[in-house]
Amino acid sequence: MAFTASFEIKLGAGDKGDVTIGAGAAEAATDQMTLNIDATKMSKGEALLLVEKLGHAISAADWPVNA
Repeated sequence: MAFTASFEIKLGAGDKGDVTIGAGAAEAATDQMTLNIDATKMSKGEALLLVEKLGHAISAADWPVNA
């Protein structure tokens, strides 16, 4: 069963509990995901930390995600 999900986190977020899970947009191909970073002053290290927190949120979420 196909599903789409959006995971959003902002710089300064504490942990996976600060990740917002919502409905995603369809990708051009199935079984694909896109990471979109909108940053002005975010360092590469801060971006990687947020990606790690997203990973924790995905691990903790029900699967498939029903947003």
